[in-house]
Parts: sequence; C-alpha cells; structure tokens
Amino acid sequence: MLVLLSLHRFTVGDATLTPAIVVFVLATAWYLTRGQPALGLAVSLVNALLLVLAQALANSTWLAGGLGWGVGLFVVGWGIQYVGHWYEGRKPAFTDDIVGLLVGPMFVVLEALAMVGLFRGLIAEIEVHAGPTHIRNLAHPVT
Repeated sequence: MLVLLSLHRFTVGDATLTPAIVVFVLATAWYLTRGQPALGLAVSLVNALLLVLAQALANSTWLAGGLGWGVGLFVVGWGIQYVGHWYEGRKPAFTDDIVGLLVGPMFVVLEALAMVGLFRGLIAEIEVHAGPTHIRNLAHPVT
C-alpha cells in the first residue's frame, strides 16, 4: 500500500510530500501514544524503512514501474495475510475494527523482538489477557 501511496506527490510550502508520508506520520503518532513507547518507536523505525523502500519502488522503472510494484506487492501481501489467517483458523482482526490494521504490524514487530528476548513482560501481560502467543525466544529457547 505504501508504494501505491508514494506514487502521487504534492507540495506543502517547500516540502514535497506523498500520501504515504502523511499516513506514516499519523501511524507513528498513534504507535507512540499506545503506552509502550519503546515498542512504538520500534514499529515506527520498521515503518520508516518500509517507507524508504516504498518511495524507491514508486520511482522505479523496473517491472512496470511504481504502479506494477504497488499492485503486485499489495496483492501478494494480502494473499499471504488471508492464507495465514485461513491456516490459523481466525479472521483478521481488522474485519471487526479498522484499528486492527495498525495493531497487526505492531504485533509482528513485537513477535520479532520477543524472539530475541525483548519485551518479555509485555508478552506475559498479553498472554494473561489473550492466552498463549506461542512466541519463541531464540536467545533462550524452551527445551
């Protein structure tokens, strides 16, 4: 989606912006105000890297250019999402609440960081409320 949102540019004062940058700023503000600033910062940094990649792909002339990349990655990404949820046996959270579109990336980053031993307390808190997450700590694997 970021690639598609990076295709259009507009100017505000001396700055050239894209809808992707606006979405990034709004999402970052949301992530940083969720009560877990370190996790919000981590998700925002990952999103910043994805934004830089999206901007580069949007400017690409390779493989049908930005539109080709945007549509292709959008279709593949949502396909993976739906196959994963089908395999899991649960519908995506955003079907009940659009905020799930923001929570999903945050949970993926949390899972990745938890696998290297970070955010143990938060994972324990989540498991108290939601049940086991099956997140494995690669630094200290369970035997």
